Amino acid sequence: MARIAPVPRAVGKHQGKTMAKFSLVEFSISRPKLVVAATVALTILFLTQFPRITTDTNPKHMLPETSDVRVWNNEVDRIFALYEDTIVVGVRHDAGVLNRDTLKRIARITDEVLKLQGVASRDVNGFTTITNVTAENGTLKVGPLMPAALQTEAEVESLRQALFGNPLFINRIISPDGKTTAIYVPLEKGANGAEVAGKIRAILAKESGPERYYIAGDPVARDTFGAEMFKLMGIFSPIAGMVMFAAIQIMFRNLSLSFAMMAVAMVSIIWGMGLLIGVGFPVHIMSSMAPVFLMAIATDSIHIFNEFYFRYRERRDKRVAIVETMEAVSRPVRYTALATAAAFAVLLFMNIIPVKVFGGLIAFGTVVLRLFSFSLIPAILTFVKEEKIVKASERESAEMDRISRWLRRVGEVGATRPLATALVGVVLLVVAIVGTSKIHVNNNLVAWFKESSEIRVADTAMNQALGGTSLGYLVVLANEPEFMKR
Repeated sequence: MARIAPVPRAVGKHQGKTMAKFSLVEFSISRPKLVVAATVALTILFLTQFPRITTDTNPKHMLPETSDVRVWNNEVDRIFALYEDTIVVGVRHDAGVLNRDTLKRIARITDEVLKLQGVASRDVNGFTTITNVTAENGTLKVGPLMPAALQTEAEVESLRQALFGNPLFINRIISPDGKTTAIYVPLEKGANGAEVAGKIRAILAKESGPERYYIAGDPVARDTFGAEMFKLMGIFSPIAGMVMFAAIQIMFRNLSLSFAMMAVAMVSIIWGMGLLIGVGFPVHIMSSMAPVFLMAIATDSIHIFNEFYFRYRERRDKRVAIVETMEAVSRPVRYTALATAAAFAVLLFMNIIPVKVFGGLIAFGTVVLRLFSFSLIPAILTFVKEEKIVKASERESAEMDRISRWLRRVGEVGATRPLATALVGVVLLVVAIVGTSKIHVNNNLVAWFKESSEIRVADTAMNQALGGTSLGYLVVLANEPEFMKR
């Protein structure tokens, strides 16, 4: 990275004023070991919070506990003893599921599902568990729809008549064409849908036959997406760090400085995530992206190191170069940090909890990064050997650097042809406005997966054959207690 070298300035009284103005910088370069030691100690303190980390992917928890929607939803769950999540296990046979072999498999699968931890077994609904209510000679008869695996064709035919004779069963546990059925598996509070789904897949894998099995439902999509998201962030955050390190190393060709800049980014991430966990917040999908954001914001430190190279080449005095560098970049670095922190802090006024947490986390991390700009970075610069600084600074030349010359020509075009530059900007703005008008809001968790993914294939198949995989409840309220008798 290169730029036009600054005009040399006298050192003397000016230096004294600079040192007085930047007391934090002065303290950092006078006691660099203390600054580094304090930073390491605080970083270890924040790291001690990491074992307490918890994650939360429940969409309901995105709303405040006092939200009308969340309060009413909890009240309905309490009154009617409803379950938050239900997994739908689909069974499809192109020749029809109402045959003895398929029904035996469905009975075995249901029995195994009832034994799983996290499953509300008393409310599992399928052929062998659902209650059938019929009327005979003016008397209501209540009994299991299919008490056990059927042995004769007559029993299968009787089941067929019971299913298709009751409109409540059609499109719920049997498709109109008789080729698909479903087992509805409600989960206990706190159960992980992805884990239960994995156990159900293991049960299905033991069954052989012409049937196709599907596992769908909101908890499967939500918990699988959350697990995959955290896994991908765990993979791509280090990749982003390595890309950042490689880019910095290519620009400065100095391992000491490259490690220093990466250390600033890593420490800010540890502080931010440690504070988040320490105050008791779970890590949501949004806050899991914070490390990548903070690494991107940390690249502002490149301006400090770049300026330091030019100052050192002028002064040949490391201490003076550090002080003059911080004087030169203090205002832009400070204002950039304040603007960035304020922009993310605005998210604290949102009603969505993960958005608020994410905004506060990035704002805090940005402030930490700027604090390091005037403390940790100057302290680290004092440890860099001067011969390495000399070698690296000699490579920085605005006249010799190809990218710098190209950028200068681009700047000249903007200065010499302002009208053409403005017109290009207007055209790009119009294109951007047209593009934003085509934004499509997608809040369907299943649609976030690829069309070929197991979860999306299962959801599509079950929605086409039956009534759907997501549950909704209609609650009727009345002021008169006797309205149900009318």
